[in-house]
Formats: sequence, structure tokens, C-alpha cells
Amino acid sequence: MSAGDLSFPFSAVCGMDDAKRSILCALVNPNIRTVLIRGGHGSAKTVLARASGALSGRRVVNVPLNVTEDALFGGMDAEETVRQGRAVMQEGLLSRADGNILYVDDVDLLDTRVLATMLECISEGTVRVEREGISGEYGCDTLLIATMGSDSPGPSPHLLDRFDVCSFSDFPEDDEAAREEILRRNAEFLNDARGFVDGYADEEEDVRSGISRARRILPLVTISDGLLEVIADLCTRMAVDGMRADIAMVRTSMAIAALDGRDEVLRGDVEEAARICLPHRRNHSQPPPEPPQDQDGEDDRQDDDRNEDPSDSDGETDDGTDGRDPPESSDRPDRDEEQPPDLQDLLDEIMFEVGEQFRVIDYLGDGRRVIRTTSSRKGRRSMAESNDSTGRYARSRIPDGRVVDIAFDATIRAAAPYQASRAHGDLLISIEEQDIRRKVRERRSGCTIMFLVDASGSLGVRRRMAAVKGAVLSMLRDSYVKRDRIGLMAFRRDSAELVLPPTRSVEYSYRHLEELPTGGKTPLGQALVTVSDFMTSYSRSHQGESCYIVLITDGRANVPVREGADANDEVRKMAADLRIPQVEWIVIDASTGYVRFDNAQRLAEALEGTYFRLEDLNADRLAESVRAVIG
Repeated sequence: MSAGDLSFPFSAVCGMDDAKRSILCALVNPNIRTVLIRGGHGSAKTVLARASGALSGRRVVNVPLNVTEDALFGGMDAEETVRQGRAVMQEGLLSRADGNILYVDDVDLLDTRVLATMLECISEGTVRVEREGISGEYGCDTLLIATMGSDSPGPSPHLLDRFDVCSFSDFPEDDEAAREEILRRNAEFLNDARGFVDGYADEEEDVRSGISRARRILPLVTISDGLLEVIADLCTRMAVDGMRADIAMVRTSMAIAALDGRDEVLRGDVEEAARICLPHRRNHSQPPPEPPQDQDGEDDRQDDDRNEDPSDSDGETDDGTDGRDPPESSDRPDRDEEQPPDLQDLLDEIMFEVGEQFRVIDYLGDGRRVIRTTSSRKGRRSMAESNDSTGRYARSRIPDGRVVDIAFDATIRAAAPYQASRAHGDLLISIEEQDIRRKVRERRSGCTIMFLVDASGSLGVRRRMAAVKGAVLSMLRDSYVKRDRIGLMAFRRDSAELVLPPTRSVEYSYRHLEELPTGGKTPLGQALVTVSDFMTSYSRSHQGESCYIVLITDGRANVPVREGADANDEVRKMAADLRIPQVEWIVIDASTGYVRFDNAQRLAEALEGTYFRLEDLNADRLAESVRAVIG
């Protein structure tokens, strides 16, 4: 028998322990209805999803990425409607998934509205169809297993929250022995699929028996009030929205305990559940509290004051004096002797190395799906309506003018209920002008991101600028993957400078970022004026393109635009009046220390922008935070 007729055994998949555990938890606990597996290409995500069908005795129903709402959920049965002269409902693909497993590959590419509705139907266990004169419902008791690439930004946060568990691939990329074992097993399966499957029959039966035993134990599993407090505290510290994370952790912890043959949840079960229930849910705009750091904030503020105080503009010399002429002394060195360089001048031109780089969160995503119209054919950032006939057919719409891209399926459905009362002549279906529908197409598009970086002395202390540069470079690389245009503007001393106009060259951006000097005062107000003028002109010449200004600063200004004004009050007033068409603001707080000022957060509120702390951009720090909280 060929390999195409058989599924690769679940127990024969090397590694992928978290993904396997997630699927097993869902097969044990029917209240875990949605599983997301994230990993690189070729890491056996699809193999595991299909193997779960053979393991559980269920059929795996595949959802194609180009599926329409009618095909997935149900809609009008055009043929029966024409025959009977009344609207007749036809059940969708989800009806076949009832009692089976629903599988979606590359779920991040699925239409957002379709995905949201599908997750809602699976959560409720019922599909309700209300469209085009159709009203009906049918059951959908299914388990959804979805996969997506590890380098994809994924669906919006409110859709990710709908997935009960999410596991990240632990594919052994650097383990040569593991890779050799994978190759060997794959070759054996392709050569003799039946013999290979039979060879793992005992292991597969052990897994099935474990699932069956865990299902019997699950109703008896209890969890203590103390562990419920741990779960609540953990979700609070991870700043997750709503209660889905808490509920998913309880259900998953109980399933893990049942799989281990226990009727009581232990602390280790909660820790394991946290790894697959929390990482995809964390709300990065509401960071968890930080522990004290020996008054670093006060030290930083004192260092800032030394950098920013006009009276210290000459700095100190190497011998610890303040740089002013000392009193006359008989043993004073001759003035003609070479003096050490002024320390403040050195600080003003100091160059910091680029700090640690990391995997960046989706800092541009805020959970909202704004449909735009674009003519740009480059980019991978977000979906936008196409203004021509290119792109994926997403839905239909009543036209408001001449129609060049007719949606024939929607047009027929609109005309079907009226066929009994219309004259047909020699036509099978009579279509009138009011029945015509046009196609609405969507395609992925990029955006323009202008990084506005505070390069003043307030970020130069304690080598904070190295961390800022590392974060900016990480975001630049993320934008390169999404095919965005990226620009760089820096402000220090008394002005803001356009370092790099918007470009798609990340190498060029890196070179300018590495050479960016820091030091001096903070002309934040002038920076807002400069970037506003530039982006206003830019947005007008790039109609329909999403534009973002990512402001990285601690929010503390000390150089006013108008002489004599309070710099910080002036900045907030300017920000409240600053609105640029099709441009959104993101403010990243680069301050450090346990004692933090809220200048950057207040600035974000005045700009009506999104606020992050610099540390929240690192998507890989969550696992360490989970282990620290659980102890």
C-alpha cells in the first residue's frame, strides 16, 4: 500500500513534544476545542494534525484558504431555490466536521472575518446561517487544529485569544542525530508505508489507551484553590485580556493531570499548561510589574541631569574638576601644556554598539481590521481591498457604478428567489439589473514606517542606547520580511535630522543606525514638527498606503520650540493638536529603572497612539517570565 493511503503515525513524529501534548489535551478534554501549532516550514505540523485523525478514529476535514463564507458555513442552495421558488438553505463544510477534526493550514492567510466567524461557531458548537433570506442552524461539535509559520505575525490578538492552546515547534534544527532519524523514518515510510505503520502499531495503541484512560479520569480530576490563585496571578502578571486564558489553563491543567493518570492537578501541570496557553495571549500594551532594581531609576535620572544640565555643558575633566579655571596657584601647570579633552564633548559624540536583537511582537497590530483600498502590489503586512481586478475574491457588494468584475455566484443567489415570478424566455435564469453584484478582492500590502529615535543624552546613560538600537534593528528586520518601506529620523541637541528616507533596504538602514551618534539635549518638540511636515507630504503622495510613526523616547524634553516655554508642556500640547492623514503613532518608552516617569505614556495618549515599553517588543521573553512567576 502506498504512503498516500496511510497517515504517518502520531508516535513516529520526532520531537514536537509541546504540539503533541496540545493535541492530546484536546483529544482528552472536549472543552478544549481549538489548537494552534506554530513552527517553521517542514517541521511536521501538518503531519501531526493529520495523524491525530487516525489516532482518534475521526475524519480530518480540510478547510481550503480560498473558501467562501457560503461554502464554509452554508447559504442558499441556488439549484433548489430556483426549482422550488423559495429560499432553501444548504449546509456548509462545517457540517462535515461535526464529530470530526477540522484542519486549517496557514491559518494566518485565511480571511479574518471568515476565521472569526469559524472560531465563534466552533466555540458555541452551533453554526447559525442568516443571509440572503436564509435562516437556519446545525450542530458543529468539532476540534479545530490550525497551523501557521513561526515567522508570520499571525492573526490579530483577539483572534489568537480564541485558540485555547498554542504550541511552538521544537524542531531539532541543530540536532544532527535527530535529523538523521527523521530522514530514516521518512525513507522507511515511503518505501513500505504499511510495514512502517504496523511497526508503530503498539506505540499507537498505547497512546490511544492513554487517551481513553484520561477521558475516564477527567471527570474526577480536582484542582486546589491554591493553584487557582496561581493561575489567576500568572494571567494577571502576563497582562492577558479577559478570562479565556484563565479558563483554558484550568482545562488544560486538568487534561494534563488526567493524561498522567492522576485525579489531582499539581503545580507542574499548571506550569506546563502556561507554556501552551499564555504566550499567544499576552497583552503587550499592558506590561507586568517589574521588581525593584536598587534605585536604578533615580541613578539614571541623576545621570540624565548631568547630561542635560546647561551649567554642565563643559563637562568634567579627567582629574575630577568641573572644567572651570581653578584659583591661581604656585604649583599650577603651565597653560601651554596639553590639556585632556573635554569629557562632555566626548559624550556628545559617543557611539554605542547595536544591542541584542530579538524576535519582535506584532507591534503594529491592535486587533482591529480596517479595510483599506490600495493599488500597491508589494508587501506582506496586512490585507487591503484591491482597486483593480487583481487579488483574492473575498466577498461581493452591490455596485455603485459601472461593473467590470461581476460576482456571478452572488448575482445568481440574489436573483434566485424571484425566478418564479419573472419571465424567462429561453433563459434558465432571469437576471435583472438590481441582482448584479460585483466582486470585492483583497490582497496583502505593505506600509511605510518612520522610526523617530531619541538620540539625546538621556538615553546615552548606562548604555541604554545600545538596547534602543538593538530594538530598532529588530523592528527593521521585521519590516524587511513584511516588505515595508522603512525610514529613520533622529533628534538630539537642538534639531531633528532625516537620517534615511523611506526605503526597503534593511542593510542601508543598519549602516545608518550603527553610525548614529548620541548625546546632548532633547528637542522632542522640534522632532514632532519635523516628522509631521515630512510625513504629511509623504502620505499625500502615497494615497491609500498605511503609514506609521514609531517614536522611541523616554518622553522627557528639555529644548522648547518657543523660547521660554516649558518643553514638556509644549510637547503635550503639540501632540494633542497633531493629526496626520492616514498616519498612526506608536510610542515606545525607552526609559529604564524601577522608578519610571510617565512622560512617554502621556505623550502616547495625547497623540492617540499605541504605547509600549521597550522590553515588551521582545517576543521571546515571555517563557522566562512564566518560569519566574511559577517559581
